[in-house]
Amino acid sequence: MKFVSTALGKALVVALVALLVMIPIQMLRSLVVERAQMREQAVESVSRGWGGRQSVGGPLLAIPMDFTSDNGRVVVRDHYLLPEALTVESELKVLDDRRKLGVYEVPVYTARIRLVATFDVAAKLAALGAERIHIDRARLIIPVSDVRGVRDVKLSSDALVSGAFEPQQGFPLAALGAALRTDSGIDRGQQTIDVTLDVAGTDALSFLPLARSTSVQLDGNWADPGFARGFLPVERSITHGKFRAHWQVLDLNRSYGSHWFQDAVPAETLQESAFGVDLVQPVDLYQQAERSVKYAGLFIALSLLTLFLWEHLSRHPLHPIQYGLMGLAMSVFYLLLLALAEQIGFTYAYVVAALALCALLGIYLAGAFRSSRAGGGSTIAFGGTYALLYLLVTSEDYALLAGSLALFAVLATVMVVTRRLNWYEPGANPVEDVPASR
Repeated sequence: MKFVSTALGKALVVALVALLVMIPIQMLRSLVVERAQMREQAVESVSRGWGGRQSVGGPLLAIPMDFTSDNGRVVVRDHYLLPEALTVESELKVLDDRRKLGVYEVPVYTARIRLVATFDVAAKLAALGAERIHIDRARLIIPVSDVRGVRDVKLSSDALVSGAFEPQQGFPLAALGAALRTDSGIDRGQQTIDVTLDVAGTDALSFLPLARSTSVQLDGNWADPGFARGFLPVERSITHGKFRAHWQVLDLNRSYGSHWFQDAVPAETLQESAFGVDLVQPVDLYQQAERSVKYAGLFIALSLLTLFLWEHLSRHPLHPIQYGLMGLAMSVFYLLLLALAEQIGFTYAYVVAALALCALLGIYLAGAFRSSRAGGGSTIAFGGTYALLYLLVTSEDYALLAGSLALFAVLATVMVVTRRLNWYEPGANPVEDVPASR
């Protein structure tokens, strides 16, 4: 044990303890990932009963047409016609009463979406080379990604369609469809179709620019909207926990035209053009827990290094088992943090777990050093350390800067405090300054 009693031997033992403590830390990281996946499963479960990430488009027209194939057979194919202009006015309301599945809360919303589309069917049909156009079998189609969330569909004119809306087959995306009345006059000059949808969903609401010119106005009561997907809004504002966004998209901005035949445009192409809002939770519980675990190795190493220096400066040796027990206590902190955060939220959980850990380490070191002053000082020191960790975990924009400055400050402090320490004989007198030779 003589080697362990030396400064180099004790440093190697402390390093070994820090490496061993990283084993439960890695297990905790896997646990955080597992709990996050369970939360996603809870979101999917709520989505199945309420409505998922909604993507709405249209309305557009599906008109069957006859064509003669190369073998002489007549084939009927749908021809999809997009409107000349589409104006969307939508209001999204996130419900205060969030859906719960076990310990997991899922924010859900309802949205009222008004779609006003202007068609010029006659001009487009005149340019087509179809042998026969079945305008009497035309259908009105409204793409909705999750039809389970549709609460209501209303047309401004009940005389436009001949039946109720039903799930539509054949269109690349999930959609609702209804047959137009034979006397609707959709093929005579410009026609306007006004549709209002009431939909329910979770996580996101997006729109498809299915028109030559698409204008979308969206209002919502979410404080942290995300506009990263698809086209960015030309105007947006976020005030008092509410947001407003406006998009303007032309057919020139997307990769498909204003009309196409069935199966000519795949679903992926349409989905890539979607834009809208994500209900972002800036740094959710599991992201914060994962960040904490990522910094765990660094903070445990710094804590053990601090104890190592304290031991040699105060001349009160600590046994490797004592280092191991304190390292395990620091690793259990992250497990306690995750378990409490699922019940009372991350901030309160962090305060409770940090106070418990700092008090435990302070009491333990007071006994190990046989000094209440050492115990109180270590409690304050660990409190400052975990306050810094909280800053790094919760800060989105300045985490790297704060962490770099803090690490530099710690290393600078260690170097200044130990600059005269005789590491060959830590208990001996400090190394004296040697006058420079002339």
